[in-house]
Amino acid sequence: MDHLRIGLAGLGHGQTLLGANRPENADLPLRVTALCDANPQKLDAIGVEYEIQNTTTDFSELVSRKDLDIIGIYTPGPLHADQILAALDAGKHVMVTKSMVYTMEEAERVVEAVDRTGLVLLVTQTMRGRYDFMAAKHACDAGEIGDLFMAEAHYVHDLRPVYDSSPWRIHMPQDLILGGACHPIDLLRWFMGDIEEVHCYGLHGGVSKDYPQEDNFVINVRFKSAKIGRVANFLGVIHPHGVPMNSLTVYGTRGTIVDGKKRVDRDGLLPARTQMTEFPDARGHYSEMIVMLHHMADCVLKGETPWVGVREGARIVSTGLACWESLRTGKPITVRNEF
Repeated sequence: MDHLRIGLAGLGHGQTLLGANRPENADLPLRVTALCDANPQKLDAIGVEYEIQNTTTDFSELVSRKDLDIIGIYTPGPLHADQILAALDAGKHVMVTKSMVYTMEEAERVVEAVDRTGLVLLVTQTMRGRYDFMAAKHACDAGEIGDLFMAEAHYVHDLRPVYDSSPWRIHMPQDLILGGACHPIDLLRWFMGDIEEVHCYGLHGGVSKDYPQEDNFVINVRFKSAKIGRVANFLGVIHPHGVPMNSLTVYGTRGTIVDGKKRVDRDGLLPARTQMTEFPDARGHYSEMIVMLHHMADCVLKGETPWVGVREGARIVSTGLACWESLRTGKPITVRNEF
């Protein structure tokens, strides 16, 4: 076998995994070799486009295949827990889109299953694969902006076109903290460490009239280090001009990084240098997933630790659940980090 074989479930965002099959990514030691989706027309069309003959609308049939090494789970969020457990029980490694699962009980079951089987589970939090964020993390780890003391991350996205193409998000409905704010929450955790406490406000903006619950959130966080941060998760808005969908600002004692640009004080002098260091531009979910696929291959073949493994995935879930509890009670809520 010259590559790992992926069975892909969910042909919405999951189509980004099909980049593994493109000629320009021939160096990737993975290929998607089987497909599963609830839409048979989409399934047939993509199967023909990528010359993948193994297609099914039945997830259990996909998981039972003996010729697969990895199951990619890119289905609606409430289905994740049972599908992850089925894949692990079938001896398959797992790539799963955010949020890993949607309840604390599901998180505990998945942690137990990964520990029991010893298989790889990678939550493909796509911001981890953005070149500018990766470069910013390297700069922070190298001490280029001094000691970090504060960070903020934003996810601003008018979801109305997304609802049109994936109406399950309206009907289930999708949880827009666990399935939306998880992006900036993960970014803050990546740069600043465990979150100890959250205080969340939220409302329904009235723009996405069919979505039935809160779709805009402001979340203040305190990290275990006693440093602080903020999340803006605005998904029920008319997208403001010039505002990026995902953004990150990290404040250090010697400088600040914001949206891929770094500003650092002169050594011992003020004002700050006017020179800005720009990190490489991101190229969207396709390039982010190629980074994730390389990482997944390294986890399976070389034993690397997943960037967002099962316990990190569980901590993102627990942070999101604490946000909902804060929203409903009006109080700051302590976040569970031990799994």
